[in-house]
Amino acid sequence: MIELGQLEGRHEDFARRNTRVIVISIEGLDKAQETQGDFPHLLVLSDQSRTLSEAIGVVHPQFAPDGGDTDDPTTILVDRYGVVRWLYRSGQVIARLSPDEVLQAIDQHMP
Repeated sequence: MIELGQLEGRHEDFARRNTRVIVISIEGLDKAQETQGDFPHLLVLSDQSRTLSEAIGVVHPQFAPDGGDTDDPTTILVDRYGVVRWLYRSGQVIARLSPDEVLQAIDQHMP
């Protein structure tokens, strides 16, 4: 959750770029709503059925702290037309991009 707090803290930088940060969570709706309350400038989507996570191939089986499944940290930049402009997936489940790295990718890859 540290990463979500860092993204939340930079919400004005994302807004200046007309960019919305969307977080996909494989947890249930109640947990996603709780997370949404903690980070009001992000959009938190519950994907408990894993439809989206499986479609984009990010489910990492049995890698959550409790032994359950988790999503690989993945950053996807999608333009307003639904075109994927850039994708980053770390080779390590615990590694994530910093807000500065995400903003730099937006500046480089979004029209």
